[in-house]
Amino acid sequence: MKKITVEVKSKGEVVDTVEVQRYENTVEAVKAIGEERCLDAINKVVSDGITNAARAAKVRPTSPQAQLARMAKDNPKAKAEIEALLSKYQG
Repeated sequence: MKKITVEVKSKGEVVDTVEVQRYENTVEAVKAIGEERCLDAINKVVSDGITNAARAAKVRPTSPQAQLARMAKDNPKAKAEIEALLSKYQG
């Protein structure tokens, strides 16, 4: 285990720094904070990742280029049409 310094930000500005524990492996973490807290932390991180991704997909503005890239990835016909348009206008 080692201690690291982490910036605390609010609205993009650093408002403080804190020292936190960085565990080297799960055995070390369980020994330090207990199995229940470790499991709670893991479940929270996994849940937050899933909900943040779902939120971002619904509310984050997406550029037209990103939308076209996503379409091309998921739809072979759209990919062919996008490539045809690119070659037409790129020379």
